[in-house]
Amino acid sequence: MGIRDKARQILSIIPPIGQQINSTGPTAGLFNQVTNMTQATLQANWDTGGIMTSCNGFTGWYSNQLGSPFSMGRFDLDTYLPKKGKGNAWIKSTPDKRPKYGDICRFAKFHVNVSLDFEGDVWTHADGGQGGKRTGYDIVKRIRDTTSYDPAKLIGWVDIELFFGEASEPASTEAKVSPVPDWLQGWWNVKWRGQAFYYYFDRQYKAQWTQQLPRDTTRPPLMSRDTGNVAIDSPSEFSIKWGATGSVEKFSKAPGPNPMRGTWNDKEPLTASKM
Repeated sequence: MGIRDKARQILSIIPPIGQQINSTGPTAGLFNQVTNMTQATLQANWDTGGIMTSCNGFTGWYSNQLGSPFSMGRFDLDTYLPKKGKGNAWIKSTPDKRPKYGDICRFAKFHVNVSLDFEGDVWTHADGGQGGKRTGYDIVKRIRDTTSYDPAKLIGWVDIELFFGEASEPASTEAKVSPVPDWLQGWWNVKWRGQAFYYYFDRQYKAQWTQQLPRDTTRPPLMSRDTGNVAIDSPSEFSIKWGATGSVEKFSKAPGPNPMRGTWNDKEPLTASKM
């Protein structure tokens, strides 16, 4: 299991968007589990004039679950990681970079969270500290932004693949391959041999397929039949090499709402329409 798969498994404990984990009530035990904090701890701080929340408690718990030798539930990650010999894992936020699934992000304000997915320019992330003193209790939940991603809001993030040695160094700007275009990301209905297959493309050059109609087209599949590597050949052309079968599919997209057309192993025709 790769570290990003492990991150997805760990974060599955956080409920879907629209639900939340509160420090009081029925979810108080789960809140304590994912933050190592209790309502009593928070209340004691608030009663003495403090403004404590659980954002760093949540990222600290998460980093420990990943297997980090030290907690990353802190605001000084940019200076702390080099002291721990992990400076290469710190990625400074710039307009041409985005955090990936499971990366621990430090905002320009005093906040940390965990990156989840992007759908185009819309970022979804998991955050503690979503309640606080004014609310009277704290909250951990998933958040889908209502505005486009703004790199200026972040100082940077911890790339968990670099941190755990699954990548040697961040890709340089000069060597960077073409990004996955926004129009491709998300769900597609692919027709092959008269049957419907449902493909999900993410921005990490991965495709997954299933024959089960997705209930929520804003999220990746919970289970897939296979995962493939995506190679972007041009702004309108790409190919997929599937992991289990080794088959190769090539697609091209005309401008506008037209469906994609492609081939399976350079032989059989494929068509695809965005869902």
